[in-house]
Amino acid sequence: MSTPLFFVIARVVSRDGALEKWREVLHGLCKVSKTEPYSNSYYWGYDVDGAPDTLWGLEGYYHPVGFFMNHISTNTFKEEMRKVDEEKLLRNSQGLASPDYDLHHYDFFSGFLTRKSDKDRDAENSFVVVVHFSASQGRRKQLLGILSDCADQVQTTQTGPPSAVQSFAVLKEINDLDLVSVYIRARSQEAWEEFEAHKLYKEALEYVSTITVNTATHRSQAFIGHIDQESCLSNP
Repeated sequence: MSTPLFFVIARVVSRDGALEKWREVLHGLCKVSKTEPYSNSYYWGYDVDGAPDTLWGLEGYYHPVGFFMNHISTNTFKEEMRKVDEEKLLRNSQGLASPDYDLHHYDFFSGFLTRKSDKDRDAENSFVVVVHFSASQGRRKQLLGILSDCADQVQTTQTGPPSAVQSFAVLKEINDLDLVSVYIRARSQEAWEEFEAHKLYKEALEYVSTITVNTATHRSQAFIGHIDQESCLSNP
């Protein structure tokens, strides 16, 4: 049985006015990530819901070792983190153990990150939405099923707002056994809002509302990165 893709959704709480400095840091990190053998995705943007200096990122790996060992052991990662600490780019405290790094770890469960037919599938400036669903006790399996059905319908729809969705990945949190997150990417904020108002998505939210205790939606504008990169390993 092959290992499922491993993902991290990261929220990085930056100090006010540090976004341009973070762009420089992420330029280096994205560049080295693209060369790493286990790397699948490294896609970053800034918050558009009132915290413009907060960053949102998706990191994907063909094996968890890519995140926990390979990426953080590179000289580039160490150098960029040194810059973060020296310039105090985090809001409350510095260092990799800072609570300003808010990370969730996932196994890929279902859905898609890119469409072969999408000419903009590699665009670095897509609009990204992360939706966190907290399942009622004992209902996560059912929640995963409903969201997976929605992902399948989005992927097979050839017309209308669902066809403009570039990513719809259903992610199963490893540490929080009630949490499921959906990573949605659209070409623009307008395309997202049209999908958000579409019957397919609204019905999915209605179905899951009876088996969840909380839903949180976070929107961001991407500006750098790569997504759904093929592995250079023969057996990822």
